[in-house]
Amino acid sequence: MKIISFHRSTPFRDILADLQSHVAEPDDKQPWRCFEDLSCLCVNAQVYARHQSHFNRYPATVEENVTISVHSEEEIPWGVRYVGAERLWKRGKGEGVKIAVIDTGISRDHFELRDRIKGGINLVSGRRNGHGTHVAGIIVAEMNQRGIVGVSPEAHLYDVRAFGADGKSSLAIILRAINWAIENKMDIINMSFGMPQYSEALARVVEKANRQGIIMVASAGNNGGAVEYPARYKGVVGVSAIDQNGKLAKFSSRGKGANVKAPGVDILSTWPGNQFRTLNGTSMAAPHVTGLKALELSRSRKRKG
Repeated sequence: MKIISFHRSTPFRDILADLQSHVAEPDDKQPWRCFEDLSCLCVNAQVYARHQSHFNRYPATVEENVTISVHSEEEIPWGVRYVGAERLWKRGKGEGVKIAVIDTGISRDHFELRDRIKGGINLVSGRRNGHGTHVAGIIVAEMNQRGIVGVSPEAHLYDVRAFGADGKSSLAIILRAINWAIENKMDIINMSFGMPQYSEALARVVEKANRQGIIMVASAGNNGGAVEYPARYKGVVGVSAIDQNGKLAKFSSRGKGANVKAPGVDILSTWPGNQFRTLNGTSMAAPHVTGLKALELSRSRKRKG
């Protein structure tokens, strides 16, 4: 698949009408997916190859449908108390704030999560892995005298499953996932994933979310070097990982785009099968910040109300 971002000054509907009449063939099954307000198309690779010269008539950025990976590390084992959530709960626990978790899927029957998940969408097939469930627990694990408690235990979580069991997705699916969050009026989007290269299409959908007032939080990456995208985009809160001593974890990406730091080493959270597991990674740091943003948003709404 090719991701084509046409020049913003070119009327996108005119381009689409032209392509529809000259490129699409009767036997093509969904030759492209259109993000009209982004001036972007996700084009079937075979269709693009057959008609590349026609597509090239228009100024555009053409990108590969690159692989995007969740940011996680192998097991090792701490966080809610460190970020001061207990003190903040006196003024609310994130009630009613809508958070989309774009990840590998969430175990909806986990006793810590089942009443907090209010909806979502499944954009990939196959079995889940535990990454999304772990991220979810850090944000909303319930205050029920069992197991653990999340940073914002009364927030509403939406399970946007965009990654397979191998922790891989594609740019086209991530565009759909963020667009779903926008269309369904999420307040916050948690993105514990990234890729090293800049994408014009991804930048545009991030801009669109920002215009809608959506708070976007993303993990910085686990390469020990430069911050990855989408954390590096303007308008996204990029989160690096620290240990129990407040020191930046060796694996954590750092520098431009790393706006804040949060616990990401030895983090205990929910795991499929009503279990708990300890993980490391900036994937674990980002949901701590997402939870704090939910507490902050909930408090501001109460003051206005």
